[in-house]
Amino acid sequence: MPAIAETTCYNLSKFRATMKSFRVLDDNIMLRLNETNTHAEAACANFFNELVAAYVKRDASIKFCLETMDRNIATKKEKLYQDPDDYTLKDSIMTDESKRQIIANESVVEDIVRGRSLKAFQERCALYDLPENMQEFLDKRHG
Repeated sequence: MPAIAETTCYNLSKFRATMKSFRVLDDNIMLRLNETNTHAEAACANFFNELVAAYVKRDASIKFCLETMDRNIATKKEKLYQDPDDYTLKDSIMTDESKRQIIANESVVEDIVRGRSLKAFQERCALYDLPENMQEFLDKRHG
């Protein structure tokens, strides 16, 4: 089950507020790192796991919305093919495509937030080596 409702994908204010709530850990990273024993590998590992869980949740939410919107736009385009003079449908498709682009731009925001958080984490938890299998996930860029 997705962490975000389908209706949230079409309400940009709610989508942004939801994403902001999903970024609380990143927004408070320095405070949380100050409260973490950064000289203990286990404490850093636990904190890193929390970060990864937040990244996965946000990535899944963005992906879910993009896929939902893509399906909806495709359905509307099929209907428009049947009735090319339906200007209301044309407007609806353009609106949905604009909203989809805004959702896609959240990936850029996510990359910036993730980079900032990882930099702070690696500076403070210098003794903790990131798992090799996580590096590709952490470095991934969104298209």
